[in-house]
Amino acid sequence: MIKILNICDDNFDIEFNNLLQRASIDIGNIIPQVLNILQDIKKRGEEALLENVCKYDHWNPTNFNELRINEENIYNSYKKLDSKTKDSLQIAYDRIFDFHSRNSPRGFLYFDNHLNMLGQNVLPVQRAGIYIPGGKAFYPSSLLMNAIPAKVAGVKEIIMTSPTPYNKINDTILATMYLCGISEGYKIGGIGAIGMLAYGIGKYQWSKNMLHFAKRDSNTFKKVDVITGPGNIYVATAKKLVFGEVNIDMIAGPSEIGIIADSSANKKFIAIDMLSQAEHDSMSSAILITDNYKFAQEVAEEININLSKLIRKEIAETSINERGAIVVVENLKQATMLMNEIAPEHLEIIMQDPFSILGDIKSAGAVFLGHYTPEAIGDYLAGPNHTLPTGGSARFFSPLSVDNFCTKSSIISFSKNGVDNLGIHCMNLADSEGLQAHKLSVQYRLDSN
Repeated sequence: MIKILNICDDNFDIEFNNLLQRASIDIGNIIPQVLNILQDIKKRGEEALLENVCKYDHWNPTNFNELRINEENIYNSYKKLDSKTKDSLQIAYDRIFDFHSRNSPRGFLYFDNHLNMLGQNVLPVQRAGIYIPGGKAFYPSSLLMNAIPAKVAGVKEIIMTSPTPYNKINDTILATMYLCGISEGYKIGGIGAIGMLAYGIGKYQWSKNMLHFAKRDSNTFKKVDVITGPGNIYVATAKKLVFGEVNIDMIAGPSEIGIIADSSANKKFIAIDMLSQAEHDSMSSAILITDNYKFAQEVAEEININLSKLIRKEIAETSINERGAIVVVENLKQATMLMNEIAPEHLEIIMQDPFSILGDIKSAGAVFLGHYTPEAIGDYLAGPNHTLPTGGSARFFSPLSVDNFCTKSSIISFSKNGVDNLGIHCMNLADSEGLQAHKLSVQYRLDSN
């Protein structure tokens, strides 16, 4: 049974603080294991990678090339995909592409009052690695959400990796690769995939004309510039450890939903929306905050009724009992204050006028407004990305976007007039820091008249 907390209870502070720790997982115990595997891949390359596939995915590739997904299989999987799924994937693709196209960053240039040109150049990264979870379930929606913003950014080389237990990969994943125009994919998941993407496999050398990389052998993989995509605690920890070697999107944990609702909400809607997150993972969390105790009880009862109907009943039940809660507050202002502390991955606001409190929401990965906007719509085809910050990290992380696949360079071009007018101030600042060559580099230009 989901627990019901009341803000007026004496022990509420303790219980609510426990909710805020929902994503606190002690990764200290697994860091040594993850780090050892990453270092082994960095040192031994192909040999270590193949050993990991054999150990964790239960098949035995003899060389790196066997991990590559055959391009013909990608095309054939799309060709034989049933029309219903194909149409739905296409609609989702179009909507996600449209949204991210509107959110594409742009560079700028301007001249200041000394005729100095200043600006910013926005460029796509060259290579992006997208990690798609697999094994227990498959997620073509995650492939769309990671590949499309990379395509909008203009990334030329998008590489997908996904776990393939017993060397079997899902046909819908392959079909989605074709839809996204991805021709390079690898049958590997977990720490091994992150290590491969971050460090590369084999040796590369520059060609004589310095215009491109020349591979020494076919069993070679060039490291990527950025790794995006969700995964389990081992994948999240591996991404954390390779950050700096490459860029990453975020360190995401178990899925979660927060809901603010008043008594105008439909209890069936609320209950099933909470369960839609609970069925993801036993460590997922679902939290409802409402100003009506009777409504809280009704939702709790509705959750129990629906639990018995779910295929993933055991997973959802564990999530609801251990990491779920319904919080009863005195008013909706308290609800927004508490929800800002939770900073949920997904936030539904289901009340008579949801827009009336939208301005009070300071931290949430994605906000779903109104009675007819279930979180699942955002998972698949609303348009905004479903790769979102979890565990309260919405306070400082943002949803996956085109920005994650771009770099930004500052543009600076000073005129002689600009140096003449501003140089003395630059020299003063350099002098204050004791950097003589800095000062002289400006002085020489001033003296060049």
